Amino acid sequence: MSIESALLDRDAAARLADKRVLLTGASGFLGAHLARQGLAAGVELHCLGRSPGPEGCEFHPADLTDAAAVSATVAALRPDALIHCAAPGVAHGTMDYPAMRAVAEDGTRALYAACAALPQPPAVIHVGSGFEYAPSDHAVDEDWPLEPAPLSYGAAKVAASRAAQEFAKRLPILLLRPFHIYGAGEAARRLGPFLIGEARAGRAVPLTACEQRRDFLHVDDCAAMLWDGLARLAPSPGLTSRNLGSGRAITLGEFIAALSAELARQGVETDCQIGALPYRQGEPMVSLPDISRWIADGGRTARIGLAEGVADLVRAELGR
Repeated sequence: MSIESALLDRDAAARLADKRVLLTGASGFLGAHLARQGLAAGVELHCLGRSPGPEGCEFHPADLTDAAAVSATVAALRPDALIHCAAPGVAHGTMDYPAMRAVAEDGTRALYAACAALPQPPAVIHVGSGFEYAPSDHAVDEDWPLEPAPLSYGAAKVAASRAAQEFAKRLPILLLRPFHIYGAGEAARRLGPFLIGEARAGRAVPLTACEQRRDFLHVDDCAAMLWDGLARLAPSPGLTSRNLGSGRAITLGEFIAALSAELARQGVETDCQIGALPYRQGEPMVSLPDISRWIADGGRTARIGLAEGVADLVRAELGR
């Protein structure tokens, strides 16, 4: 269930009401939250992809790598706006790199070419990722090099971002790069759901020293930021990129401690063995966004604190 403080502001919702919006990735983690918030704001929401989104979306089945099907759907719909959120492979090991890159690069190119061909091209929110950036020991701004690990999810997302850049003279595009999103609906193998599952099973979890610094952004906050960006996007062609995050840097140990404390409140004990494992080779110790440009633009800031967000995740995983 969405946290009320994360829902769209009234003025942003008013600017989006009755807009025809095409959303990719509506069946995924972030996409499902985007869909629910858009529907609550009165958006006429259409979802394109291989799987339908939440109830209330009009579903248009098409594989993003099928350029003809994508073109036909976009031409028939003539959307006022597009949110391109489809991102297969974000959960490590779920898709091989060639397949990830095909969807990311070829799918993005097919989608934007179809939009650019419309008599009135739509405004576009392109959802990138903090994984696109080169490693750093500090928070990175939008000018930091895009040099992710080869053959990775981040590399596929860079290919998608570069495909988007090709259409900057024909479409208004706001490229938004969230960093570490968490919340209800995450894949079971991601940190929060994994630890909750192991705790429920009574299993000990050996971990590293967990000193890695991250910026955890609740999924409802992230979805509201994306809609806010769309509501404020100017109609003139061009591409602007912005980072998204909570603005709060914490260690993985702090996140795990908050999760364990909430589980204890729910009557579930954890056995997280901090320091039992060495760090993985290549493990980034710092992965943080500089969100100063987003704030300077008047972009919506995060409203869900860590304790509240973790409680939302735990309740969802426990079915409470």
